[in-house]
Order: sequence, then C-alpha cells, then structure tokens
Amino acid sequence: MSSRRTKTPENKPRQARAQATIDAILEATIRILERESLDLATTTRIAEIAGVSVGTLYHHFEDRDAIVNALQEREFTRALAMMQDVLSQENLGTAPREMVERVVRGLAKLYETSPALHRVLAIEGLRVANAERVHAFDLRVIDVVRGFLLQSREHLRSDDVEAAAFVAYQSVRATMLASLLERPPGLDLEALVKQLVDLVVRYLIRDDAATQPKS
Repeated sequence: MSSRRTKTPENKPRQARAQATIDAILEATIRILERESLDLATTTRIAEIAGVSVGTLYHHFEDRDAIVNALQEREFTRALAMMQDVLSQENLGTAPREMVERVVRGLAKLYETSPALHRVLAIEGLRVANAERVHAFDLRVIDVVRGFLLQSREHLRSDDVEAAAFVAYQSVRATMLASLLERPPGLDLEALVKQLVDLVVRYLIRDDAATQPKS
C-alpha cells in the first residue's frame, strides 16, 4: 500500500490559511519598502506589520532574502500573465502601435504599483535569486513576444524575429528599470511610456503599417 499522503477536504482550510499568512507577509514587506526602507524591513518588523509572530514568519521563510525571492517570483508571474494576455491571438487584428502601447503600459503599471519594491528587486533580486530562474523568466517572456511577432511579421521592418523580440523587450525593461532607479527629473510615467512606444514602433514596425490593423 502506498504511503503517499493524499489531500483531504480537511487540508484545504489549512492550506488556505497558510497561503493567507504568506500573502500577509509579502504584502507587509511591500508596505515597509514603499513607506519606509529596505533597512527597516527586518523580519521582526515584517512580522509585526503582517500581524503574525516571528516564529510564524520563519515557518514560511528562512530569512528576509527568501521573502524578497518570493516577491520576485510573484512579480515574474504577474508580468508573464500580462504579456500573455496582451499578446494573445485574440489581439492579432489590433493595430501594431496600439499593441506596443498596451504592452508598455502593462509593464509600466506593474512598476508603478510598487515602485520601491521594484527598485529593491532590481538590486537585491539579482543577489538573492537563482540566475537560471531569472534567465528562464526572460526566455519565457521573449518567447511570448516572438510568437506574436511571427504572426505579425508582415508589419515588421526586420526578418530576424528572434533578434527583434529580444531587443524590443529588453530595451523596454532596461529603460523602465533605469528610470525607477535613477528617477530622472522631468520624465514622468506618461512621458516615459510615450518615448518607449515611439522607440519600439520605429524599431519594429514599418512606417506604413504602424497604425493599420492586421488584415
């Protein structure tokens, strides 16, 4: 007889409570980062804001780095879901410029929601995260972009869709991260979005196709 433990209905409330605790810890960390600083985001302070004991926090996370790692994973999931939603087959008929703007605004919204978190992830995330996992996320997103471009290639300037997908995505991401970290004066979010949309459209899309819906 197998000794593997099976999930029972009684386990579901326990699992839901555990997930609620994890979510509370993650949200508490974000609140501290946004309102205070990374230095003040100690495990004791995070537990206090989350409304849990320090022991409960350590039951779910080994240390603060593990919390940062979980936050990065959650942001990866959100970003990938947004890209898959915007660059879906249902949107193939949308004008190329509008599609570019949807993607740029979608990424900008993720950063705008928790800018301090993303500043921390841009620096600390590289230290605590597994490099292969970060690379795998980039590859998944670029694959989504590449798949959409392959189905819209009649609008493209370049025949090298692989390179175009990589350059377009990384240009947007790198510029947004630089804007978050450096906070250049006179460049608000709306201006940044406009500049990035212009940049990507001029790089990717033929002049006569930018505002034309796909036939």
